[in-house]
Amino acid sequence: MSLLGTISGPKDLKELSPELLPELAGEIRQLIIDTVDKNGGHMASNLGVVELTIALHRLFESPRDRIIFDTSHQCYTHKILTGRAAGFGKIRTQGGYSGFFEPSESEHDLTVIGHAGTGPSLALGCATGESLRGGKGYTVGVIGDGSLTSGIAYEGLSNIAAQQPGNLMIILNDNGMSISENVGWIALWRNRWLGQLRNRLDFDPDFQTFEKSVENLASKIPGGILALGLGRGLKSSIRKAIIPDIGSFWTEMGFNYIGPVDGHNLAELEKVINQATNWTGKVPFVHVLTHKGLGHKPAEADPVRFHQPGSIPTGKTYSEIFSNTLGEMMERDSSIVAISAAMMTGTSLVALKTRFPDRVFDVGICEQHAVSMASGMARAGLRPVVCLYSTFLQRAFDQIVHDVCLNSLPVVFGIDRAGLVGQDGKTHHGVLDMAFMRIPPNMVVSVPRDENQLRRLLFTALTGNKPFSIRYPRGQVQGVPLDKELQPITIESEYVRDGEKICLVAVGPMVQVACQAAEELSKSGIDPAVLDLRFVKPIDIGAIKTLMKFTKVLVLEEGTSEGGIRSAILEELSTLKGWPDSLMLVPTIPVVRRTPEFRHISCGDTFIEHGIPGDLRKALGLTTEAIVKEVTTWMT
Repeated sequence: MSLLGTISGPKDLKELSPELLPELAGEIRQLIIDTVDKNGGHMASNLGVVELTIALHRLFESPRDRIIFDTSHQCYTHKILTGRAAGFGKIRTQGGYSGFFEPSESEHDLTVIGHAGTGPSLALGCATGESLRGGKGYTVGVIGDGSLTSGIAYEGLSNIAAQQPGNLMIILNDNGMSISENVGWIALWRNRWLGQLRNRLDFDPDFQTFEKSVENLASKIPGGILALGLGRGLKSSIRKAIIPDIGSFWTEMGFNYIGPVDGHNLAELEKVINQATNWTGKVPFVHVLTHKGLGHKPAEADPVRFHQPGSIPTGKTYSEIFSNTLGEMMERDSSIVAISAAMMTGTSLVALKTRFPDRVFDVGICEQHAVSMASGMARAGLRPVVCLYSTFLQRAFDQIVHDVCLNSLPVVFGIDRAGLVGQDGKTHHGVLDMAFMRIPPNMVVSVPRDENQLRRLLFTALTGNKPFSIRYPRGQVQGVPLDKELQPITIESEYVRDGEKICLVAVGPMVQVACQAAEELSKSGIDPAVLDLRFVKPIDIGAIKTLMKFTKVLVLEEGTSEGGIRSAILEELSTLKGWPDSLMLVPTIPVVRRTPEFRHISCGDTFIEHGIPGDLRKALGLTTEAIVKEVTTWMT
């Protein structure tokens, strides 16, 4: 039996001989590599924290002691060691384990986490609650892998330093990376420090010779061991004078800093963390150096690609079309700039950064800053385009309202990964943006049905003078022909199929699904019209009025049921004369029907679990087959 087969929980891990821990770490790494190769997921980050996670579960009593991984994407070893090794092979598949913390799976997963920077605040809240309730539990907050570029992380750390709870420890998992290279001052300082430490102290022959000379000179001075001790102290002083003190920042903030510690040396990790738990006074801040992707040569060589490897798309993606079109516009107009929040690769801006190094900005995991910065750029005469995933855009809602829309500034939002994104699950699905982007006055909310419309909408946005958002999905485009010349698109809806009695209303890729369903229905004598709403805001009132000629309207949207396009349509219809009297709100009360009957297929008012997007759509009824069945039953 493998060592991993003997571990059913943290208790078994504590009983394992220290000499066997490296072998266990190797088995865990191989399981992670094999599983992520098959299912996709966060490989490099998890390979870098195997030893750290083993040490934490040997030293603490989970779940009494709370171990919190900021973002929680590096929780695979934690899941394996807390009774989930046998089912780990199905992680991120429908019905299998989540790739993030999930309390419904295990009491060892404190809470659902999937966005970066929240760990310190969550840890402080847990430690405070434990203290006020008189509990004996300890809280460990592990942060890193890019989370320290996030502003909320410093809000939490600042309050920890001010409150100084005695039952809390912060561990910095320092691998020098985010999803890609870290950005910002902390990253620059850290990289400068680490580079000098390694190059000057470990590899610089002149410095090594100088240190030896100091020791030799000290050993010849009368006084023997005392002199040698003074010499070593002198050597240490020289090192401190030459190498910046990376811990001074955390010490000045108010932490009891210790480190850096080798994050792959289990004996050293356990010794240092155990010592830190016994400290009194200031909260311990343990600085651990880890190697992202350790144990898998491809991941070590390319931690950016292996941060979250998966199948490589064979065709063009919506992200690439958006980026390519943006590049065309940037060639024409030097005032256009692009901003990403640690998603340069995901939003396909890497090539643009190479072409326009002074006009493409990666601000790190700082969505609020990205939007406020964009508003300042717009005030200064630039045309900023903010490229964010839908799930992360919601973090900057106040800045969208206050800094952009309140001032009606021409900031363009490229909302990537809109809709169901798949295996990352409920923390990452982009199903709320249509609802919350409708709220602020002055905002235009658009949804292209294909890649050609995406290009035209971006052109329209960058030649207009209002806040403008364009949402588009993850994945491959539909393969429609592209206009040779960029041209604007009118802010109105479009009937893409004529029909009678029933109308299917949709936006984005759901328009194609609606058209396919309509063609299938026509074979059985049902002839639906299909309306591409295209603009969720401002909504095309004229097109909405035309819905009154149908007896039935089926609204399709890959988004939440609350506040999306159905809500927008009904809000407008409710203003029409006679509408409230004729709307059948209670099916059992007969009324004269002068208006269409509405039905709705959406993602519902719930958080959608992880799974392959096609499987999720099937479960929700957002497929051609499901729509055909719904309409057929409804019309007969």
